[in-house]
Amino acid sequence: MMKKTVQGWMALAIFMLSTTAAQARDFAKNIQFDVFALGGASTLVDVEHFYSAGRLYHSQFNYGLKYTIGVAVPYGKLLSIETAYSAGPNNLVVTNLNQFPHAPVTYPVRVYMGSMSAVIHAPFTFLHFRPYVEGGVEYDRFSPTPEAITTAKNVGFAAVSTANINHNNKFGVNVGGGLDRKIIKRVTLRIDLRDHITGSPAFGLPPQPTTDSAASFPVTGHANNIEYTAGIVFHLGKL
Repeated sequence: MMKKTVQGWMALAIFMLSTTAAQARDFAKNIQFDVFALGGASTLVDVEHFYSAGRLYHSQFNYGLKYTIGVAVPYGKLLSIETAYSAGPNNLVVTNLNQFPHAPVTYPVRVYMGSMSAVIHAPFTFLHFRPYVEGGVEYDRFSPTPEAITTAKNVGFAAVSTANINHNNKFGVNVGGGLDRKIIKRVTLRIDLRDHITGSPAFGLPPQPTTDSAASFPVTGHANNIEYTAGIVFHLGKL
């Protein structure tokens, strides 16, 4: 009796495993998604004028290189949902406008952006290119490098001789669009332009000095990190 019971359980297990494997194969045949890798640059537009110890200062971010990687899942022929991660430098430059000649101080900053977006493709192509528009939400990290932190401590920030700066995390949105062009069956060329919009980062500095010797960074408004990249999309799964 025990032998027959064990044989029955073994047969049931083999049946269930074979059924599960068949279902997994069917699922793998039907699933489809894209992975992409893009490279390019960005212009972080956030120009500010502020006073420190009665002196006028100007701050802005430098142009920087960027890379983006991500995954997109299509829903129908026109819509896809994608998640992406971008990173690269956009250094902060602070200049004393009361000093001649100007001697700007640079604080190296790396910007990390994680986003989720809806992408809508056009139902047509133009010269083999298929346009698309996109919009979504994101979470960004403006992170001064160790070199920037050391510069702030030893050189200071604006009129203050020493300062402690750290990273800023910001929620934001991104909007943009681009062009796709199929190269071969599973490979597509992508050209992408996006505006990543967040609040202006202050790197942990308060808007007003807490003491006469404390640093401040009275910035307001929003920052536009305009990212222009190009790269390759790989189509995986069922076509």
